[in-house]
Amino acid sequence: MCSVASLRAYPSGGAYSVAKFALLGLTKALREELKEQSIRVTAVLPGATLTASWEGADLPPERFIKAEDVAEAIFGAYTLSPQAVVEELLIRPQLGDI
Repeated sequence: MCSVASLRAYPSGGAYSVAKFALLGLTKALREELKEQSIRVTAVLPGATLTASWEGADLPPERFIKAEDVAEAIFGAYTLSPQAVVEELLIRPQLGDI
């Protein structure tokens, strides 16, 4: 589980962004190493998702992605035929990043 922070750093989030940049790189390396064994690897990069980590944020719920939407998108990638892989699944709130 990567993050939009895997693509772009943000103020006061240096350690988090570094970890997510590294995780995206690891995901890409694993995809290359495992594709000959027919193992599909997908980097999931959600934006702000309405979870407990955002408790106390003074933002309306419609500014967030529903966790169920992320789960459904992952399941959709999983159910593709063995000949297809979703390499990166980028999901953002409709109104943009927070």
